Amino acid sequence: PATLLHLDQHMGSIKVGKDADVVLWSDNPTSVYARVEKTIVDGKLLYDAQDDIKLRDEMHRDRARIIQEMIAEKNGGAPVRLPKVHHLHLWTCDDLITDGSYLSEQ
Repeated sequence: PATLLHLDQHMGSIKVGKDADVVLWSDNPTSVYARVEKTIVDGKLLYDAQDDIKLRDEMHRDRARIIQEMIAEKNGGAPVRLPKVHHLHLWTCDDLITDGSYLSEQ
């Protein structure tokens, strides 16, 4: 298709100097068992399955370490602190009207 559109000097194959975003799959991409192994966009590796496994392991270790520190503080007599809850305000049309008048008119 790139040759037919006279764009083959920029795309249509993987060669140095051409524009390409590449996804490497573990299997046929149409298979439900296929997994993304690597994603390369503009020549930069954006995702690597092996790096992702390492990062997930680090997160699990950090989570376990933090939980153990919290348990040690509690067992050491430190007061239990409640989590801070951040409420997200969901705006609706009713938020723009107070006492029958629009906020911009006040």
